[in-house]
Amino acid sequence: MAKYEWICRECNIYWEREYDVGKAPNRTKCPACRTLSHRFWQNANIGVSFCDNKDFHTVRQRYKKHAQMGFDEDSGNRFLHRSIKQVKDNLNDESYRYKSANIKWDKFAASRGAEKVSSAEAEQKLKNAKKLTSDAYDRANKMGYKDAGATNLDISKPEKNS
Repeated sequence: MAKYEWICRECNIYWEREYDVGKAPNRTKCPACRTLSHRFWQNANIGVSFCDNKDFHTVRQRYKKHAQMGFDEDSGNRFLHRSIKQVKDNLNDESYRYKSANIKWDKFAASRGAEKVSSAEAEQKLKNAKKLTSDAYDRANKMGYKDAGATNLDISKPEKNS
């Protein structure tokens, strides 16, 4: 839609109305005195307005992308609208939003080279970790590190915070 202007020489007013490009009449009735008035060309300039959120640059880029993907304009638009509809449907579908993840842990671990350890091995690994932590605290105490307000580092201090 383009805006066109008219002027009434008798009332000395001008007004504007929207018409399709090239479809505006040359003369129309003045809204005040109802006499036929001519178009006002003095302020006429070429104005282009892309309505309906269609920016020329983005539309051209979308068509270019579709052409690169092997789509013609119609099939590209169908693909785009189908994708938009699918996303909107999924956003509005409560069951999709909170869909549970059914992970096959055995397959997941095997694909990453992980192995399940026995309870005895897990217990041994825990003992090793406690021993390494205790040794690290002992070395830190020998080097002179200490807790605030204490004479040395206390390994059980983190467990005391509850």
